[in-house]
Amino acid sequence: MTGTKRKWSVLLVALLLVALALAAAACGEETTTTESPASSPVAGGTLNYPISAEPGGITSWTVYESEGWQVVHNTQEGLVKYVLQEDGSMKPTPNIAESYESSDGKVWTIKIKQGVTFAPPVSREVTAQDFIDSWNFNTDPDLGDNYTCYILAPIEGTDDSGYRTGATLTGVKKIDDYTIEVTLKYPFFDFPVTLGHPVSYVQPVEYIKQIGAKKYREKPVGTGPYMVQKWTHNQSVALVKNPSWWQASAENGPFLDAVAMKVYLNTNTEWLDFQKGTIDWTDIPPGQVNAAENNAKVKDGTWSAKKWPNLGFYYTNINHKSTLLGGADKLPLRQALAYSADTANIINVINEGVSLPANGLVPVGIPGSDLSTLPYPYDLAKAKELVAQIGTVPELSYMFNTDLGHQKIAEALQAGWQQAGIKVKLSNLEWNTFNKFQRTGAPESQLSRSGWLADYPSMDNFLYPLYQSKQQGLNGYSFWNNAEFDQLLQQARATADETQRLNLYAQAEKIALDDVCVIPIYFYREFRVWNSSRMQGMVYDPMSQMDFWKVWVNQ
Repeated sequence: MTGTKRKWSVLLVALLLVALALAAAACGEETTTTESPASSPVAGGTLNYPISAEPGGITSWTVYESEGWQVVHNTQEGLVKYVLQEDGSMKPTPNIAESYESSDGKVWTIKIKQGVTFAPPVSREVTAQDFIDSWNFNTDPDLGDNYTCYILAPIEGTDDSGYRTGATLTGVKKIDDYTIEVTLKYPFFDFPVTLGHPVSYVQPVEYIKQIGAKKYREKPVGTGPYMVQKWTHNQSVALVKNPSWWQASAENGPFLDAVAMKVYLNTNTEWLDFQKGTIDWTDIPPGQVNAAENNAKVKDGTWSAKKWPNLGFYYTNINHKSTLLGGADKLPLRQALAYSADTANIINVINEGVSLPANGLVPVGIPGSDLSTLPYPYDLAKAKELVAQIGTVPELSYMFNTDLGHQKIAEALQAGWQQAGIKVKLSNLEWNTFNKFQRTGAPESQLSRSGWLADYPSMDNFLYPLYQSKQQGLNGYSFWNNAEFDQLLQQARATADETQRLNLYAQAEKIALDDVCVIPIYFYREFRVWNSSRMQGMVYDPMSQMDFWKVWVNQ
């Protein structure tokens, strides 16, 4: 997922993170912290949880970045949910779905659970028709703000962007009140994995039409443990407990009465408010990670601090439409750019050791990521040798959207390229202009700052939307085109055996890496501090979501 906020700010991008097990088991070095003391859940109270930007949207069809997704994650639900495993991975697990099955990967039979209800004021049972209505609504090309429809693009009756091509999706039909049959355009055995994405969540479409989509966008209704009480734009989002949540129990929660999500546009202000006790969880300003780790309250266990890996990565986009960089004859120059990208300096100095080295295009925590190998790791001597062989190297441009962190990374990359003998001019652009250059593959945009956060936890999500030829200009902006890569992706999608499927994805990834489709810079990891003497039961996953219904506060 690309997003405009914070780290979801990676292409149109953004989105982030992982549990204790992933950090320790999958990522090696880890921040030493004092964990929250074990205790029994306590009902009641309010969690004060900051979000670092105004949400782009909080409905299933408008959400496209981490802040909005955090709201949707706790108020709305779908057929599938992503559950954090002990090894740090995210496993798709039936949620509203009772089961899903297919013999050929193309026709899927999905049975839904009985007794699932929409929150007030709708307060009625969810049926199969509600999912059909929701998917038809969310793929309407006239909505204008349904940014993630590509998730539903495999379904018959959609175009390559995921918008329906007729009045209804021809590939979705009701068998009975609790059974749906979905026919895809081609076999896709990871299809159930995609159904944990918000765009496939259920919503009361007749209620949306009754009050109007504009009003509904402000206060959507779902089936989750919490409800949106009020969204005060650029200030806060207030959530309250859903009194009729279908999964509520003494063991499962929800325990909190409310969640107050204050919007912070400045990390320094957020960190100061945390220290005052105004909020229970915080991001840390750049340059203050070491100080936060050694804070006296972290040392005595009042607070906890941790680096949380996340299913996302930061990379340098290469515009293959550019005559200066695209094509087989420009491969040596692309290789030189990759060899002279000093990623270790970016990770250890600029990012203060928070982010992780990238071994490919697929982050740690995604099944199959261990199959990745960088063909062109940092090697300045090889970069210089290639530049010498090339001879005259034209000056290139590198664009990034206005942000101090992006600027520092751009300057570090520029310095490495300069050492190799490649001149690169930096252009700092406001978001809309930057995004236009990337989306159109404008010749001025030869190199640019990009990133991707998982929309669903699969190798497919880090390969198909970014590099498959028909996705260029929609989700991927490299405008790279490789027929063998496309064929391997299609073959992988149609393969039932997971081991074989992952190997096919890995083969496709190797083609993209060998051709320097893009230059991986690092995998995301977030550094967070929280009041562990008050905030307990926390589960923070690699997709940057916290399960509020599992949290309780000592009052």
